[in-house]
This record gives sequence, structure tokens and C-alpha cells, in this order.
Amino acid sequence: MKSKVLLALLCSLPWLGHAEAATRYISDNVYAFLHAGPGNQYRILGSINAGEPVEYLSRNADSKYVQIRDKDGRTGWVDGQFVQTEESFRSRLPALEQQLADARQQLASADERHRQDVQDKTERLQRQEQELDELHEQLAELRQTSDRLAADNRRLSSLMDDREHQMRLDWLLRGGLVAGVGALVGFLLPLIPLRRKRRQDRWMN
Repeated sequence: MKSKVLLALLCSLPWLGHAEAATRYISDNVYAFLHAGPGNQYRILGSINAGEPVEYLSRNADSKYVQIRDKDGRTGWVDGQFVQTEESFRSRLPALEQQLADARQQLASADERHRQDVQDKTERLQRQEQELDELHEQLAELRQTSDRLAADNRRLSSLMDDREHQMRLDWLLRGGLVAGVGALVGFLLPLIPLRRKRRQDRWMN
């Protein structure tokens, strides 16, 4: 009776293995054959590509063979040394290629932003240099205008000084003339009434 129970438990072990199914990966550097039983003496059912993800079902403790199910639904046994828990490079390759494509796109976008930034700064620098040249030209014109106005100011100041000197001379001449005429009139006026008075006295007598 005990032997029958033990036999039943041993027969149920594969089913327990199915309950603990997990994803495993075939090593990247091998080309594994899928056997019908847990050993290379069993019939070959096909092959498993390197790096291919498979479903782990159970493991034979004696032969170290692992029972798996591949992506096509085939169930068989492969050498356990060819099965790994880490994701294979082949399985990760699409994601890595996508990451590489994203990185290249980001790099291209960064290069484009950098190129546009350099172009904008170059154009801004050229505009500033052009504005600076225009300011230099305006400053030169203002200096020429200032020099011309200073020369005109000196010329006008000289003319005003000459005119003021001439006006002073004119005032002196006019003042001297007026003074001479006044002196002459002052000299003659006293003489005129005296003569008339003498004539009147002479007529009355």
C-alpha cells in the first residue's frame, strides 16, 4: 500500500513541475537540441535557437536535463547547462536596438538644438557687430558735427568780439561827435542872444 502511494507521488511530480513553470532562456552561444526525454539518448524533437525564451517546466535530478516548452508549444528536454535564468542577449536585442535608436534620436535632436543655438548666437553676434559699427559711424558723425559746431562757435565768438569792438568804436565816435556838437552849440548859443539884444537896444534908441 505504501509503495502504491509513493508511486503515485512520483507520478505527480511532473505535474508539480508544470505548476511552477517560469520563463528561462537558452544560452546565447549554443544551438540546443530538444529531446523527447531527459537525456541525449532520447529522440531529438527539434532544436532551440540560441537566446530563445522558453518556459521552464521541471528538472531531472540525475541527468540535469530540464523540461521546457518553447514558443511553438513543443515540450521536450534540453541539457540544463544550456538554460539560464537571465534574459538572453538575443531576447534583449530588440529593446537594446530601440534604446540605441532612441539615444541616436536624442543625440541628433541635441545636435540640432546645439546647431540652432550656435546659429542663433552667431546671428545675434553679427547683428550686435552691425549695430556697433552703426553706432561707431554715428559717433564719428557726431564728432564731426561737434567739431563743426565748435568751429562755428569760435568763428561766431570772433565775429561777436569784432562787432562788439566795432560797436564800442562807433559809440566812442558818436559820443565824441555828440560831445563836440554839444560843445559847439554851447559855445554858440550864448553869443546869439547877445547880438540880438544889442540890435534891439540900438533900434529903440
